[in-house]
Amino acid sequence: MKILPFILALLWAQYTQAQENTALKNELERKDSLLFAIAMGTCNLQQLETVLAKDFMLFHDGGYANPTSAQPYEGLVAFIQKTCGNPSVKMRRELVKESVQVFPFGGQEAMQTGVQRFYVRQNGVERQVEESKFTRTWRKEGNEWKIARELDFLVNTQFATETRYQPAPYAPVSETLHHTIARLDSIYFDTYNTCNMEKMAAMMSDTLEFYHDRTGLSTSKQDNLASIRKNICGKVTRELVKGSLEVYPIQGYGAVEIGYHRFRNKAEPGASNPSKFIVLWQQQGNEWKITRVVSLH
Repeated sequence: MKILPFILALLWAQYTQAQENTALKNELERKDSLLFAIAMGTCNLQQLETVLAKDFMLFHDGGYANPTSAQPYEGLVAFIQKTCGNPSVKMRRELVKESVQVFPFGGQEAMQTGVQRFYVRQNGVERQVEESKFTRTWRKEGNEWKIARELDFLVNTQFATETRYQPAPYAPVSETLHHTIARLDSIYFDTYNTCNMEKMAAMMSDTLEFYHDRTGLSTSKQDNLASIRKNICGKVTRELVKGSLEVYPIQGYGAVEIGYHRFRNKAEPGASNPSKFIVLWQQQGNEWKITRVVSLH
């Protein structure tokens, strides 16, 4: 009969723990709401001291293509001050409440995770710009729970307003042609990465046309080589995005190559976001040369 009091005590302890966890979850959600009310509404920067620890650090993970960035307390406050001072742009953050979880540690620390969405309203039009998962470490300082660390993992930044056409998976018209152009791409960009200007020039047609969405059209092979020598050599390298290359034959001319690549600037961390390119290759006998390039960012 002595087992009954033990079971009742265990059940009461479980009930008490559940109540405490619910109270903590509600308190952290209240603080979460206050943080974004300040950042995107009231702009009362002094109130941030009740939500963020002085050694607060925000880590923003930009996914595979971008490095993780770190922003300390002062940096976040400066960012909020800047955005609050721009009345033409308004931001809104939406917490996906059913995604929120809280894990307490010893009464003085807790971890909170969840999913959030960010919206920007400009010129009367609101659009979603980010969806991310956050993980926060909360620390109890006196009677206040404050965020000490936060990691935001970027989930999505592409939000279509209408259904976008999705082509069927790429299948080479000719495996032989695909391998030929892939090999030429590799050879050409090896000259690009190693500054082998003589070999690079030999792979370009004298009638080269280079279309760049930011700098416009260049019709001078020599100007193009000079620009690469000045701006690329020893500074930038290119890498093809694996699995992105498509090759199609052009009857009586050669082939068109379409793909995505990214660039690494030695003066900057990480690689650029993948960008699309189109290259026309002309075949004359056994020799292939680049005649047209379209570079998009």
